[in-house]
Amino acid sequence: MRPEDLYSDVVMFHYKNSSHKGKIKNPTAEQEGSNLSCGDSLHLYIELNGDILEKVTFDGHGCAVSIASASILADLVEGKSKEEAVEIIQEFYKMIKGEDFNAELLGDAMVFENLKQFPVRVKCATLAWHTLEQLLK
Repeated sequence: MRPEDLYSDVVMFHYKNSSHKGKIKNPTAEQEGSNLSCGDSLHLYIELNGDILEKVTFDGHGCAVSIASASILADLVEGKSKEEAVEIIQEFYKMIKGEDFNAELLGDAMVFENLKQFPVRVKCATLAWHTLEQLLK
């Protein structure tokens, strides 16, 4: 994998066109996260309906990998229960580490499967995932 492969059509689409970008007016919960090594900074917002992540959005700034990953994460967990969201997050971490994982749960996040070849970019891709994990605790 070449560094430019990180900027696939899927990554660039999510970076430029996320339907999850923006603030929720009255979020049930919110969490800030940052990646000091790259300068990425995200703020996640969720609206819960019982145990279901009814709406998931984010704002902030960061590189294409960081923003695309936040968008993909929001796509994957919106409409899911907290428990399902945690399972998806754990499968993403397994994928990033090169461990066996459930690809069916990851959808567009599969675009980051070979990211482990670029350790500096792993923090960019996992920022939103770590932030949501903290938010759900």
